[in-house]
Amino acid sequence: MNGLGIEGYRDYLTRRDGEADLLHRRLANREEFFSALEARPVRSTRRIDRDVFLRNLRRRRPERGLDRAMLFLLATAKLNQAERFGVSLGETYGRNSSEDVPPERVYVELEEHYHTRLLAYVLDMFGLPFQVVAPPLVMRQFVKINVFLPERFGFPFVGAGEMAGCIMFDELRRVGVELFADEPDVAERIERLYSEILTDELGHVGYCAASCTAAERAIMRWLYPRFGRFFARQTAEISLLTDREELRARLDRPFDVDELAAGLSNETFVAAHP
Repeated sequence: MNGLGIEGYRDYLTRRDGEADLLHRRLANREEFFSALEARPVRSTRRIDRDVFLRNLRRRRPERGLDRAMLFLLATAKLNQAERFGVSLGETYGRNSSEDVPPERVYVELEEHYHTRLLAYVLDMFGLPFQVVAPPLVMRQFVKINVFLPERFGFPFVGAGEMAGCIMFDELRRVGVELFADEPDVAERIERLYSEILTDELGHVGYCAASCTAAERAIMRWLYPRFGRFFARQTAEISLLTDREELRARLDRPFDVDELAAGLSNETFVAAHP
């Protein structure tokens, strides 16, 4: 991991993701990754009530009495919905479709598409479908602000959101591995799928930081814990899965790129530290 700036990040993305096809929303190396997953399917023996899952998928707060496995799967299904909503909105308005868009922007948008697919594979291990669900009203407005802000002014806000997302994905990765430790193949697959997302998210943080001035990076750092607490409130299952005080304490500490990257087997690249 190093800080060679956006040019270095561009080279890293080409190496990690392969050829980018924006029209078909494909990254060559990611398709190979998914082909390898499909060649070795993993299925959990844990009994998960599909009807309970689907009923709670559209609830603002889950029903009382759900076990931690169900809460984890609901959080997995919900956490990326706001990001998916933002990417789709940006596509609708052609934010990354003009010929002068830098290649790293195209890669970042396509990586966000793959995050939805990665989380769908987590659910698939338990025989559960991934369904598109509109994020809560307040979260939708938050996403719209980030999408429609002029790009130059938007980097600190998007970067802070990516920083908070790193913590949420890391927390869910840890919880999932612990919950399904009795099924090593399932735990390993959860670790792998969430690690792919976290690797990308760290890269996105570095990209935003490299696109900011020193003052804007200070804004990123100030916003980050506030966004993190907001995300946890908006996805109630995360608040129920994690210790509230421990999560707040983690968000109040300086964002630690090295700590997050230490648990990843993937090559990571952070163009600039926030």
